[in-house]
Amino acid sequence: MLLVALVLLSLVLVTIDFRSEGDGPLDRLRGGITTVFRPVQDGLLTVVRPIGDAFGGVRDVFRTRAENQRLRDEVAALRGRQRSVIDIQRENAELRELLDLRDDTGVDAVAARVVALGPTGFEWTVVIDVGSADGLRRDMPVVNGDGLVGRVIQVEPNAARVLLAIDPNFGAPARHAANGETGTVVGRGGDPMLFQPFDPEAEIEVGDEIVTSAYQSGAFPGGIPIGSVATVGDVSAGLVLDVQVQPFVDFTRIHHVLVVTSEPVAELAPFEDAPDPEFIPPPGPAIVDQDEEAAGDEAADGEAADGGAAEPDDGGEP
Repeated sequence: MLLVALVLLSLVLVTIDFRSEGDGPLDRLRGGITTVFRPVQDGLLTVVRPIGDAFGGVRDVFRTRAENQRLRDEVAALRGRQRSVIDIQRENAELRELLDLRDDTGVDAVAARVVALGPTGFEWTVVIDVGSADGLRRDMPVVNGDGLVGRVIQVEPNAARVLLAIDPNFGAPARHAANGETGTVVGRGGDPMLFQPFDPEAEIEVGDEIVTSAYQSGAFPGGIPIGSVATVGDVSAGLVLDVQVQPFVDFTRIHHVLVVTSEPVAELAPFEDAPDPEFIPPPGPAIVDQDEEAAGDEAADGEAADGGAAEPDDGGEP
């Protein structure tokens, strides 16, 4: 019943307020209440507004921090993608260099990727991801777009170990690219490689290029870049010229290589069943043996002596 009475009272008040058109008793009552409570409302707003602003500022701080964190995460993700793109570009550049090298040289080769360093710290080696199943054998040369990397020393079905050219146990025939002076080049670890020409008086200058030299049954094809001359030493007491060579390959950044699978230079076939060449003496005076000439002179002298003794005296008696 109370609820019904309150509803009816509300309807009556609404009807009276609507018909009064802004000048009824309810309007006056509303105005009086507003006049009394307006200062209180303004005071409360003055007190509460800073608190609300403070809470709003805290909310904005947390929102700003969250937004900054989101932006930092996006920047980190973009940088990671950028590094990935740069790494992919570098890898593509290396692969293009290997393809160009294979096309330019015309050798048969297998592309490989370096997957690990050597098992010990006493040798300069790397492990690649191709092996005997791909046609690899021991002593096959390994190169990249910069030049000579090393040679294969151990082969497994799907992997192989490569002795780097800077290892002290590495050696290869080499030559001066410009004048063709031949010799040997050996690795010396972290120091420049050492080239020793067979001719200690060979004309070699700083900056000259040293390349591999091919020979019969040799593993290395000729012309693979090794490095440039860094220093030219003096001829030692053993008549050996020591030439330091700075490698073209950066052995701390080897990622992709080519293993040259072409057959080494074959030995010359022996001369079998070949007829002896006919000897044709050169034109000129005959050459007489001195012994025969001396014997002929002695015989002539004897005949002359015998003839003188037996010559008869014309018209005389003995």
